[in-house]
Amino acid sequence: MKEQILPSLPIVGQLKLTSLDGKTLSSIDIVQGEKCSASLDPFFEDCYHKFHSFLSGKTQDLDIPIDLSPLTPFQLLVLTEMKKIPYGQVASYKDLAQKMKSLAYQAIGSACGKNPYLLIYPCHRVVGSHNLGGFAHGLTMKRALLKLEGREDHSI
Repeated sequence: MKEQILPSLPIVGQLKLTSLDGKTLSSIDIVQGEKCSASLDPFFEDCYHKFHSFLSGKTQDLDIPIDLSPLTPFQLLVLTEMKKIPYGQVASYKDLAQKMKSLAYQAIGSACGKNPYLLIYPCHRVVGSHNLGGFAHGLTMKRALLKLEGREDHSI
């Protein structure tokens, strides 16, 4: 297993990336006050540049290979529906549930909150029916990510 702390990025700050095979991401965590890795492994350096480009508004896609094997089938279903939300758009937990033909709104919210692939699977685009809903990394960051994507009104 490889882990590296990336240099600080716009909006999110420092990310710790984990990979089991050095070719796919196993998890992305936000960390604070950690020392950046002295030199980045080529895979993690590529990830850093892609995250930086996305968080600087230069690209709308994050084409980073990820390892989905740790996910349960339900988590994978939630993340698959989440990934379909277009850049700059939002969907409610209820919208995801309807697409999944499920009534498990709370379980869907929980799966969004435990999303191990921040930004790649855009949990910040999932909102409540009448408000912004929650976000594991705080509503300030959620608002900043939505603003980056051109969605400043936050009206749902």
